[in-house]
Amino acid sequence: MLLSSLIVLGVAAMISAYPHYFVFHRFSYYPIIPLYMLTPIFLVVIGVIGLVVSVLALYFSIRLDRLSDVSAVHSTGIVLLILSIIGLFVANGFFIGFILLLIGSILAITWKP
Repeated sequence: MLLSSLIVLGVAAMISAYPHYFVFHRFSYYPIIPLYMLTPIFLVVIGVIGLVVSVLALYFSIRLDRLSDVSAVHSTGIVLLILSIIGLFVANGFFIGFILLLIGSILAITWKP
């Protein structure tokens, strides 16, 4: 998920650096400035949300390894489940991170010592 967020941010940077704001039509040029200018903003928002979710998922996954209290493991599993559901929408086609995070969070929620 971290890699896909970085790719989305890179694509947003490339789109915003592209200088053409017009599309060619048979008879003339039609400006598409409003649609074109909102695309990098949308991609930056998705990329930043994905970056935050993936960093939080990495942090809580590492934290989960060090926990021994049952209630702390279950609550961390619930947080990871929420992060995996959010990560589904910002994964941008890379669903491996979502699936691994979902499986890990379910295992943490159902863990019994």
